[in-house]
Amino acid sequence: MAFASILSLFAMAYVDYATGYELVFSAAYLIPVSLCAWYLNRRAVWGMSAASGVAAFCVDALSGYPYSHFMIRYWNSLMCLAISLITGLLLYRLRQTLEERKQMNDELQTALDELKRSTEEIRKLQNGLQVVCAWTKQIKVGDQWMTPDEFLSTQLHLKISHGMSPEATREFQDELKKRAHNETSMHAL
Repeated sequence: MAFASILSLFAMAYVDYATGYELVFSAAYLIPVSLCAWYLNRRAVWGMSAASGVAAFCVDALSGYPYSHFMIRYWNSLMCLAISLITGLLLYRLRQTLEERKQMNDELQTALDELKRSTEEIRKLQNGLQVVCAWTKQIKVGDQWMTPDEFLSTQLHLKISHGMSPEATREFQDELKKRAHNETSMHAL
């Protein structure tokens, strides 16, 4: 693509030279800069913009048009460089934005597919009758028995942590008090 950009720069410079100073053809220098912006990188945009400015200056100098002030030729070349650079950088940023958007859409689609799969699994579990062992409290899934923790983590994909309910905390504290009372009673005998 770099070769195509350089080739198009020479082609645009030739067309600009061939049309003479009466026809403004400087917008054509945006073609090679746009190719660099879309297919290459930011450094290529800077380089091709500078090359476009130099090419515009050379074509203008070769045309031999007598401007009212010698600095006009430099000004026109500088404007060609500035317009090429701004356009190239904007187009480069547009390409990056489109790539980022595509990546985010792909990630969103993956997340939606995962959500759909999980929702289908949950609906299947909700619609089915769940058999729970009256003794061990294990849950039957298919032909396999599993603990409630295993069921929540493997079937519902939940992350499990353990804590104590207020009722269990009270029972535990009461048990500790009862043991402490029994120990003091035994030491007293």
